[in-house]
Order: sequence, then C-alpha cells, then structure tokens
Amino acid sequence: MQEIDVKHWIDVLAEHLASKNIKEHVVNGGMAASGTIHIGKTRGEIFLQAAVANRLRKMNKEVKHLLVIYTQDPLKAKPPLITKEFEEKWKGVRILDVPCPVGCCENWVKHWMTPFYKSYKKYDLGEITFVETSKIYESREMIETIKTYIEKRDAVREILNRFRGQKYGKDWIPFKPLCPKCKNISTTKAVSVDLEAEEAEYECPRCGSKGVVKLNEGKLEWRLEWAALWKVLNVTFEPYGKDHAAAGGSRETCTALAKEILGIEPPEGFPYEWVYLNGEAMSSSGGISFDFAEWDKVADPHVLKYWYYVSKPMTHLEFSVSKIPQLCEEYEKAERIYYGLESLKDKKIEKIIKRSYELTHNEKPSPEMPLQIPYTFALVLVQVTPGGEKQIEEIVKRLMRTGHLKEYPTSDQMEQIRIVMERAKYYIEKYAPENLKIKVLDKLPKDIVESINPEEREYLAKLADRISSRRFTPKELEAEILEIAREKGIDVKRAFQVIYKVLMGKDSGPRLAPFMLSLNEEFIVKRLKLLA
Repeated sequence: MQEIDVKHWIDVLAEHLASKNIKEHVVNGGMAASGTIHIGKTRGEIFLQAAVANRLRKMNKEVKHLLVIYTQDPLKAKPPLITKEFEEKWKGVRILDVPCPVGCCENWVKHWMTPFYKSYKKYDLGEITFVETSKIYESREMIETIKTYIEKRDAVREILNRFRGQKYGKDWIPFKPLCPKCKNISTTKAVSVDLEAEEAEYECPRCGSKGVVKLNEGKLEWRLEWAALWKVLNVTFEPYGKDHAAAGGSRETCTALAKEILGIEPPEGFPYEWVYLNGEAMSSSGGISFDFAEWDKVADPHVLKYWYYVSKPMTHLEFSVSKIPQLCEEYEKAERIYYGLESLKDKKIEKIIKRSYELTHNEKPSPEMPLQIPYTFALVLVQVTPGGEKQIEEIVKRLMRTGHLKEYPTSDQMEQIRIVMERAKYYIEKYAPENLKIKVLDKLPKDIVESINPEEREYLAKLADRISSRRFTPKELEAEILEIAREKGIDVKRAFQVIYKVLMGKDSGPRLAPFMLSLNEEFIVKRLKLLA
C-alpha cells in the first residue's frame, strides 16, 4: 500500500528545528501568574512546547524545556476575579508581595501556581524546568542585560517609539524600580542611574517614598523583558499568542530589540490562537477561564492534550463545559482508530489522527487497546446506579451486560473504572447541562400511559419481549429498536420519543440503547409493558 503523504505539524516543526546547527535547543514558554491558570493559557505556553521538546528528544537532540513564571509582575487582576476593595488596595504591587486573595496560603503566586504544579504532572509532558522571573532578575546575566538597555537607552527608546502609540520622552530610563516600602513595581520611576554602582534612584507615587535600589530590585518594561529573557536563557524556540504576531506588534518590537540592542538572533517561533470560553477569549485577570487544575477532575488529561495536538496552532478552539463529553468522544474515537477498531475513508485525516494519538502518549502508547469506558456512558451509569460502597460493583455488572467488559476486570482495570466514574460523577454534579441529567420515573404517570396509542403499546411490548429473551450490545439493541419500529409502521423519531417518555417522562435523553442497557433489566421489561 502506498504511504500517505501527509505529516503532522509537530513533526514538520521538529524536523525544521533539528536541521539547524544548534547544540542545545531551549524551548520556552511564559506563564503569567496573574490569576487562574486556565486551559487556554496552557495550550500555547506548555503543551505546544512539550510536543516539540519531546519530538526533538526522540530525534536524539539536546533539549531543555523551560517555563518562565512571571512572578516579578505587578498585580493587574480585576473583578470578578477579586473584589474591588482588594484591587484598590493591591493594584500595581509585585504579585510576590500580594497576599493570597482568600487567605489559604502564603501569597498571590502560591495561591494560583500551586494547583498548576500539582496538576501538570498528570499530563505526561516530559521534563520541564520552571524559572521564576523574580529569580532571573537576581542573576548576573540579567543585571548585565539591564545595564545594556540603560547604556543604549536612546536606541531602545527609538525602537519602542517606532512601534507604540504613546512615546517615551528623552528622560525615560528603561527600568522600573521595586519600591522597598510599598512594593509598587508598576508606577515607580527611575530618576537616575549609577551603572558602576548598579543602583537606581527612584520615586514612588504610590506611597511617596524616594531612595535608591539595586538594579536587581525592579523590572524591565515587558517587551524589554521578553527580549532579555531570550538572551539570558538562550531561548531557541518559543511560540507566541496571535496578538503578539500583528505587524508592528510586540514580537516585531522584541525582534528589533534582540538584533539591534542585545546582539542576538530571536528564537524560532510561530503564533497560536487563543482558546475561547463561550465565545470570549480566556483571561486569568478577568476571571474568564476554565481551570487547568479542574480538568483532571472531569476528564482524562489525555483528552485535552489530544485536542491541542490534533489541532494546528492557529486553529480557533471554542470551549464550553458542555463540550467536555464531545471532546472525550473524539479522543475515544481516535483511540479506536489508532488500534484499528475503526477506520476513516479519508486516509490523510486518519493518519493525522493516529499520529496525534501517538504524540499525545509521547510516542509510547500501550501495545494493546486500553480498556475504554465511553465517557457519555459513564455519565449515565453514575446516575442510574445506587450510590454507596457497592456502586462500582453494580456498574461493573452493567458494563459486562453491555459488552464494555468481556470479563471481570483486573485490579488495575477496576481502578481505571473507578477513576472514570469519579470524573463522570463530578461532571454531572458540577457542570452537566440539564439535557445530560437523568431522572428515571419511579412510577408511570397516568397521562403518559394514556398518550400512547395501541400500535405504540404493541411496539413497546414486543421490544420488551426481545430484551427479556436475549442479551444485546448497545449497537444490536439500537438495530432492534429500529427494526421493530419499521415492522409496526411507527416513525423512528416517534418510536424513540415513546421510549424516552415511559422511562424519563420527556421526549429525549441520553443515547438510547446504552441508556436502556444501563438500567435494571427487570425494570426495563416491566416499564416497556407499561406495568411499572
């Protein structure tokens, strides 16, 4: 069979980078600790980098994957993430010096970054080195870079003014001191600099203090900082948000700073699209987000990873909590395609899907098809089985009945089932839209019984007899539902509505065949015969 001529974007990029004469590839991302670490932020600052870094490692290249945490930034958060009072009290203060917004930990940075640090390990992203900008500013390399900017301030000002609307004046000094009194790092002004002593004289409009600080006690304007990090960390590859990619934007500004002031070549990179939540771009400081640390509570981390890898970086990704079951289904289908249980007519798409699944598992997927419990079916099972200690045992019985389990699960499989069900239960309780919430009728109301005509009663009774006479898989039961409906001359849509009506009291619900098989067989037979 002829090889399909299509390459995954990760492979194309990694091959390009590998062809360059680079001793060590330094792959970098930047994480603002301005608030919630949301799934949109991780797409372009950690997942894309991890894909490239891991691919380069597979090609036997020396690779260092860095994630810069911006801990030297001022507080920019606003309601609804914080209260108006909190914003007024701490705005402009270095976030390392801002207290925890709810009083549960040491400071602002700890509050938002600790859940991220605990969560990222579950995504199998490879080796990552975390670097905080507050530490970088203490380094000799950064101090020398700051001095370079100050020495060449006229040229720096010319570059920045070339690209920005509000121009810097001739008295501008490219350094923002950290006020030692109130920790303001947003509006403090450097009024003079002694490069030999490596000190800056400052004035703080926030608290009115004046004095002298060392050059490691402050920060650079953010575009100067971005280019400085390239130099100090020897960055060779770094993606950037689409907002930075515009003509005359910050990426172009930093490229000029790198070449004309710092004497370095900017790293390779490409723009990436944001992830949108209900039509709005996710924003930590604005409180528009779905937490990265929350994902593992509702779904397998590989689902999110696959979504980002199967999508090209500039693909617009629209997210909502109601989309989580769909994303899980897409991943499950990719898994079946990878292991040959399903195939697509379009072999190019099939190849990309298989490669995306492989890259999601760092090119080391299980040799055999893993146990797969469809997420949407798990959502049903956790709602129709009695809670308590014996719920998992009951769920296992029903999984065996539906054919999802061929034999009684091993201890590892039992643990996997437990995790899937815990995630499904959490999703139902916290996020599920009404159409996914299931309430089976305890008793069949008189008005529903009276709404069913004689032909439909015969249809339900025959379906009940078939269910009681043999064991069906979901696919077989669905075929049976359709076949009996055609036999009885009942419209397929109406046939489904009638079944949903006697089970749930409404015209629609979860996928019908798996839902029916998830229920107690005796109950189903009686209910279809309108006896319960």
